Amino acid sequence: MSTNAIEMLQFNCTTCPSECLLTVEVERSPDGAVVEVRSVTGNSCPRGNKFAHQELTCPMRVLTTTVVVSGGDEALLPVRTAEAIPLALHAQAMSLIRGLVVDAPIRMSDVVLPNLLDTGTDLIASMDIGPA
Repeated sequence: MSTNAIEMLQFNCTTCPSECLLTVEVERSPDGAVVEVRSVTGNSCPRGNKFAHQELTCPMRVLTTTVVVSGGDEALLPVRTAEAIPLALHAQAMSLIRGLVVDAPIRMSDVVLPNLLDTGTDLIASMDIGPA
C-alpha cells in the first residue's frame, strides 16, 4: 500500500501572455517530494503542460543581480543569466557573483562570467558602462 499523497495544485503558467490557470494533480512522497505529475488541465497550449512539469520537478528562473564595477562611470553593473538556471542553484550562484568585480568599459550582452556553475549558461551584462 502506497503512503504517497495525491494533491491538487493551481498556479498560472507564465510562458505566454495568456497566463492560463493550470490545475495540476501531483503525487508526493511522505517527505514532500514530487513523485509524479499525474495530470495538467487548464492549459490552452502544449507549453502549459511542459511548464507545469518543469515547475514541479526542477523550477528554472533567470537570475538578475548586480556586480561591482571598477573604473567605470557607474558603481554597479546589472547582470542576468542568459537563460534560466535551476532555482536551487540561485543561492550558490549569488555567493559566487557577490565577489565579482568587472573592469569598465563593458557593453550590454558582454559575458561577465561564462558557464555559471557548470549550467552551460553565461552571466551577461544588462547595460553599457563606460570608463570613468
